[in-house]
Parts: sequence; structure tokens; C-alpha cells
Amino acid sequence: MPPVEFHGILLQSIEGSLKRLRLSRLDLFFLHSNVVPDADHLRLRPDAAARMTLYRTFVDHVRPAFEQLVAEGVIGAWGLTGIGHPDTIIRLLGERPPPAAVQCIANLLGSPGGLKFFEGPAKPRAVMAAARANGVGIMGIRAVQAGALTAAIDRPLPPDHPEIRDYERAAGFRRLASELAVDPAVLAHRYALSLDIDTLVLGVKNRNELAACISAAEAGPLSAEVLERVDRSLAPIPGA
Repeated sequence: MPPVEFHGILLQSIEGSLKRLRLSRLDLFFLHSNVVPDADHLRLRPDAAARMTLYRTFVDHVRPAFEQLVAEGVIGAWGLTGIGHPDTIIRLLGERPPPAAVQCIANLLGSPGGLKFFEGPAKPRAVMAAARANGVGIMGIRAVQAGALTAAIDRPLPPDHPEIRDYERAAGFRRLASELAVDPAVLAHRYALSLDIDTLVLGVKNRNELAACISAAEAGPLSAEVLERVDRSLAPIPGA
């Protein structure tokens, strides 16, 4: 698809959103997709291929369309959801023009859970470091890893689901939260706030969860001593 068509499709979608929101522009427009290095990643995970964007497609077509939308004043800036292949995300963070912001996995497991569609480690801390080195804003996501870092997962999942595996790995973390007399979700959010991020995106679905997040924000980042205890509470990754 030529760049002009990417631009036209995006513009039509954005204009529809702006009309519904009664706004004149979007401040920050994200590519909410997994950027991957090559077509092999699409072939290896055909069920997730629709959620992937090839690096070359992004560089040749998507990024120029984003830049045109910025120049036209339709969006203030653009960003990346940094859950794609980490080496590709780090590469893009170092290129010019860079994104204004990147969404990074920010949880104590360093785990994207069911959002991981590539082999090898997720490297969220390396993605954060690359963003910081290139002046890119860092938005933390998945602070409680889709429920794996809460007291209990609130939906049925198969035993081999990534979130269930992470929940089991975090058993020591929940024991520590009990020792500290704190809700595991609050402790997990405070851990995320202790990382090198600029803001934390919440995934709450009710007022009780929102209240817990507000409590975590008011308490602020964890002390170095508690951070170390949290890190020591985790079971090692099998095979690592």
C-alpha cells in the first residue's frame, strides 16, 4: 500500500474519532501493534499476524504517514507500543524521526504475558533504557500483568496460559505482600512507579481497582530495600 493510502486511511479514522470526541486534534497517536523485524515472524505466528507490523512497512509507510499527520496538525505527536520484538523496538527508538513516546512493559516480572509473540527475552528494561537515551517519553503498561500480580486472577484461563504461569511464578511476591500487609496489586503498581518511567497507564475495570491505584500513587515508589525484597521473592524463570 503506497504511503498516500496509509495517510488517507489513518486520516479518515482519526477524523471520525475527533468528530465523536468533539476535539480538533489528537495529542498523541499510537501504533498499537507489534513491530517485528521480518515476515518470518508472521509465518511463525499466523494467528497473531494481524497484530504485527513489519519493520520495513513501518519505516517506509507508517512513519512517513505519522509525520505527515503531525505536519498537518491532525495529531500532536506519535508513539509506539513497545511490545513487539525488543531488538526492533530498540532500533526504532534510535532512528530519526523518533517517536514522542513508547509504551513499555513495566512490571516486576518484566513479562508481557499473553502479548508476547516472539522468541527470546522481552527485554523491557533495555527498551526503557533505549527510550531514555533517545529522549523518548516512557509510558509504563501491564503493571499487574493482566492479573498475574494481583491476589487472584478474575477470569478462567487454561493452566498453560502465560498469565497463569506468571501468577504461579509470583507466589513468593504474594507472600511478601501479605507480610507487608498490602494488597499485591498496590505493591505491584508501586513497583512499576519505581521504574524509569514517566507515567503509568492503568488497566482498571471498576472503582475498587481505581481506588487501589490511587492508593499506590499516593504512597509513591518503593524504597530500595523493599524493591530488593520484591525481586528476591520471584521464582526463577524455567530454563533461564
